[in-house]
Amino acid sequence: MRFSQYIFIVLFFIYILLVLFFSLWTFESTPIDLSKYILFIRADHAAHFIMFFPYPISAWFAFEPYLRKRGKKHPLLIIFISGILLASVAELLQNLNPARDFDLMDMAANFSSIILSSILVKSIERVLNNVWPGRLQ
Repeated sequence: MRFSQYIFIVLFFIYILLVLFFSLWTFESTPIDLSKYILFIRADHAAHFIMFFPYPISAWFAFEPYLRKRGKKHPLLIIFISGILLASVAELLQNLNPARDFDLMDMAANFSSIILSSILVKSIERVLNNVWPGRLQ
């Protein structure tokens, strides 16, 4: 494994820790008001979308070569399913914090960001394979 691969893996796990931290942190004692609206979207939902959007991209850089080496034919599908699981767990863990609660709209924002980001990764992969065949394998 190359050194750059280790960097991507470390950055990925730092990202996961930050996602879990921000999913469970109570923002009541801060001046951040997530109940306001940004372009007709509640800031809370926009924050969830932005927070989970990098997941497929960072997981792709961190684990795609490893998954391909292990013979997995569809590494992006594995990354997508793990992202959906992470989004579900992060939202369900909010029930453990008395100041936070489970919200289906937050989960919808989490899922939609993972879906759109996965589509972006797949699109970029297809373009690069057509322009520069074999580069991502």
